[in-house]
Amino acid sequence: MFFVCSTLRAYLVGFSSVRKCSHLYNGFPSAEQLLSSDSIHNCIKNLKEVKVRQRELTDDNKKKAAVLIPLCLVDNEMSLLYTLRTSDLKRHRGQVSFPGGMEDSEDKCLEETALRETEEEIGIDRKNISLWGAGNIYVGKEFSVLPVVGFLGDVHPSALKVNPGEVELAFAVALKHFCYPDNRKFTQFRFKKSGYILPAYVNTEYRIWGITALITHIVLSALLPKHYNFKIHYIRPIKGEMKASS
Repeated sequence: MFFVCSTLRAYLVGFSSVRKCSHLYNGFPSAEQLLSSDSIHNCIKNLKEVKVRQRELTDDNKKKAAVLIPLCLVDNEMSLLYTLRTSDLKRHRGQVSFPGGMEDSEDKCLEETALRETEEEIGIDRKNISLWGAGNIYVGKEFSVLPVVGFLGDVHPSALKVNPGEVELAFAVALKHFCYPDNRKFTQFRFKKSGYILPAYVNTEYRIWGITALITHIVLSALLPKHYNFKIHYIRPIKGEMKASS
């Protein structure tokens, strides 16, 4: 699923020290705890409370899209499922993403869009997906997008029947993996008068970066507020560096 970076920049929060995560596994919630009604309610509540500067809805960006953030169990570990886009696509080829796409005229709602796209891309029947809820809809430069959280149950990524026209493969990353500081990086973008930072995740089967990493960061912050402490601070360039790059 492709996104416009500026849609979600205001989500960015910060970078943590190793000390803050030294107690990572102490009291880390079990799958049963994460799947409890209270946990699901709090996760969606936190997602809806995230504020972002919205663009004005115009004829250029009135098209709507939805993306599914697929939580699943892989070898009894709560994980997030990702897809690697095929190299044959015109846009964002070979990039890591969540399943999703543009709204279809037959979709009754954007949640249905996310379910349909997931079924088309990775072959999981929508009837087997338990929807938790959705965050806020975000208006981008070219379209607006709704992030939808769902649980897929037990998944074996290598056994999924992916659509070869869109997806090369699917892979999963355990939630605990994201809580280790060594597995988290960031990319800083600088312009003449502004800049922003996006998180990135490494030591995975494929590097997770860009908007997919940002959505991952948002969901983890909502689902694991006591265990995922990744804070990112924008580093302003020194004056000499500014002059050299101008």
